[in-house]
Amino acid sequence: MSHAGRAMPHAGGAVAAAAVSAALLTGCGGGEEPADSRPVAAVRLVTPRSLDGGRYVLEKDTAALERAGAGVREGMPPGTTSVLARYRPADDPAGDSGLAFSGAYGRIGEPGRVQDDMFRSFAASSSASVARKRAEYRPRGERGPEVACEVLLVAGDGKPFYAPVCTWARASDAALVTDIDPGRTSLDAVDVAAFAKVTARIYEDTRRRA
Repeated sequence: MSHAGRAMPHAGGAVAAAAVSAALLTGCGGGEEPADSRPVAAVRLVTPRSLDGGRYVLEKDTAALERAGAGVREGMPPGTTSVLARYRPADDPAGDSGLAFSGAYGRIGEPGRVQDDMFRSFAASSSASVARKRAEYRPRGERGPEVACEVLLVAGDGKPFYAPVCTWARASDAALVTDIDPGRTSLDAVDVAAFAKVTARIYEDTRRRA
């Protein structure tokens, strides 16, 4: 994500970023009790002060977002814990771009179905349409995480913009990460493979043994 030549942040961009972040909080559907009772690896999701080698810095964590009125829609898998965060680029912390992170950990149940629900819920909640269909990526090879990504055209606040969205879903945890940049108004400007690599690094940054 390039910030070269970026104008001073404007109210519309800030509103768009907040709206997309709020929409993320509705992800991770699936309220039925998981049928699979096999043991699940104890994993928790965290929101560190920075992500991706310091490229992104934490703006608001779960507690701050909840104090601001954000919440997670009912329908999360039973027994899971929700984790929410918004990050800003370290080289442009006052700008109008950043990352929105939403996840849950515990017993996810059916990871594939939860992943589908995350995509569907996010698109519906942010009044977005699919601009580039979902594809699977393994940025770190067979030993790394598999992430699914698609590109959405987000209504935003006045002017639509394109946002790459990537997810992972495992029996122990699931998360959705969105690259928010209200200035990205061309589909050609979206590098999904590059954002899949970012998401794979965020996967490593945010998952801890419980």
